[in-house]
Amino acid sequence: MKRLFIGIPIESPKSVRQVEVWKRNSHFNRNVLNWTSSGNWHITLFFLGNTEESAVVGLQQLIEESFCGIQAYNTELFGVGVFPNTKNPKALWIGLEDLQPLMSAYSKLGELLQQNGFSFDQKPLKPHLTIARVKRADHLSAFQTLLSEHKETVFDQINMSKVVLFESLNTPDGPFYKPLFIKQLIR
Repeated sequence: MKRLFIGIPIESPKSVRQVEVWKRNSHFNRNVLNWTSSGNWHITLFFLGNTEESAVVGLQQLIEESFCGIQAYNTELFGVGVFPNTKNPKALWIGLEDLQPLMSAYSKLGELLQQNGFSFDQKPLKPHLTIARVKRADHLSAFQTLLSEHKETVFDQINMSKVVLFESLNTPDGPFYKPLFIKQLIR
């Protein structure tokens, strides 16, 4: 079994620098957070979980079919937020300004996954880049300050140029997301 998800890798040196500033903020870091390695930054489209290894080739075909003919495009990393809410934050994220150019392919892939017997979370897609998991939130005011200061901040312009089938591997240094298949979008 492989623990799989389909996502879009995110590279943003400007956002990495901003997150490094937050990591050094003594007021904010009275909370306990596990920061996501920037090498693992991605937008999750579908989390498939434990999947038979034999299904990987079929998943590649479904991704290829769904995203065939889709153009790469630029969008912005925009604003910050928490899930599920500011009273009980579990994840700190940076938002994505626009996923609309991929929505038809996303919907098609969802339909194909269902038709082919794959199960996944049916919640509506809320595109975001998880930058930290909150282990303990002792100072909620620090989250509220961060959110209010950066609610409208544009962190970077990024290129959405590929969709990837990832395997999530647990390592002693934390999770590692290994690309199993990369679908390049049209440039």
